[in-house]
Amino acid sequence: MHTFHSVTIAQGPVSHIVLCHAHLPVAAFTETPPVPGKPVSGFVDPPPWAGGFEAAGLRILPVEELSTPMTRVDLSELSTAELAQIRHWHPQVLSDLLFNWWD
Repeated sequence: MHTFHSVTIAQGPVSHIVLCHAHLPVAAFTETPPVPGKPVSGFVDPPPWAGGFEAAGLRILPVEELSTPMTRVDLSELSTAELAQIRHWHPQVLSDLLFNWWD
């Protein structure tokens, strides 16, 4: 089970991998496709045409925000079950929390 959907968008010889969170209106871009069971890595800032996702109601997360240490992430609105998952999996940065394969 994972917390996101991914799609590869080809723009000529260049491909962009888009990750859309399964439950939150956020998305991010990576340079490599996600590998099931492995941490998602290779986040990149969005391409210029990413505004289309914002027009559809998604907030595009830049690398700087995805790299926010968990010690600086506000967890006050998470459920007890979500907090238990965090204690179990020990995410290091926001991207680990948002885009993962936890069950």
